[in-house]
Amino acid sequence: MLETIHVPIKIAFDYIQPVPLPDIFPGYGSIPAVVKSNEQQEWIEAGLSRTVTFADGNSAHESMQHVDYPNYFSYQLDNFSSEALSQLIERVEGAWVFIAADDEKVIIDWKYAFIPRNEEAKKVIEQHVLPDFQGMLEQAMRICKEKLESEIK
Repeated sequence: MLETIHVPIKIAFDYIQPVPLPDIFPGYGSIPAVVKSNEQQEWIEAGLSRTVTFADGNSAHESMQHVDYPNYFSYQLDNFSSEALSQLIERVEGAWVFIAADDEKVIIDWKYAFIPRNEEAKKVIEQHVLPDFQGMLEQAMRICKEKLESEIK
């Protein structure tokens, strides 16, 4: 998913990478809101991990995989406590790529991939999980863009 935001690249990166998850994931369709995460320090370094807790009481483990400030960071979600998700999804891999379009504008490319448990799970994910997941990510990106362009700029 691509989005252009009218702030310098470092401002966008510095806001998005450590953003509190409940601020940008209020729930979407069948996906419950994120209510908390338990990181013990600012979420800015590779190797950090946290538990993400959802409004329905389920959780997932998230780990920061790579950081190339201010151009890129990647993460992984796994160990879903939801029985349905744990049977379908081995893990979700995500990455944010920040490209300076000029001194006051950044292009952000948010990539993700579901790693299914098997071929049947892949079909279920494509039909039933991806539509709401895509909508949730688009909503989160809109929230980030609005926050960055109105309050932080």
